[in-house]
Amino acid sequence: MKKIVLTLAIAVSAFTASYAQKSERGPVTPEQRAERVASQLKEKLALTDAQKTEVYKIEVEKAKKQDEWRKERVQEMKKVAENRKAEMKDSEDKLAKVLTPEQKAKYESLKAERKDRIKDRQHRKGRNPGQVRPSSTKENS
Repeated sequence: MKKIVLTLAIAVSAFTASYAQKSERGPVTPEQRAERVASQLKEKLALTDAQKTEVYKIEVEKAKKQDEWRKERVQEMKKVAENRKAEMKDSEDKLAKVLTPEQKAKYESLKAERKDRIKDRQHRKGRNPGQVRPSSTKENS
C-alpha cells in the first residue's frame, strides 16, 4: 500500500512539474509589442493619450521593420548554410578522388570521432545537437 501511495505521489508531482513548465506564450505581433512599449512609456514618462497614440504608431512601424529584417536575415542564413554545405560536399568529393580506399576508411572514422566530440561538447554545455533556437523556431519550420 505504501508503495502505491508513494508511486502516486511521485506521478502527481512529476505531472505537476511538467505542466507548470508549459507556457501559453506564443509569437508576439508587432501591434502587441508596440502596445506594451507605449504603455510602459506612458507610465514611466507620464505621456498624454495623444502622445501614447503617436508612440504606438512609431513602435508598430519599428516592430514591422524589425520583423522584415529578421525574416531577411533568416533567408540569408539559409542561403549561406546551403552554400557552405555544397562547398563541403565538393571538397569531400575532391578529397575522395585523391585518397586510397584505406585512407578513405580512416578518414571517415576520423570524421565520426570529430562528430562525436562535438556532440559530447554540446551535451556538456547543455545543448542538444540540432536544437533550434527559440527565436527561429517558426522560421526554420
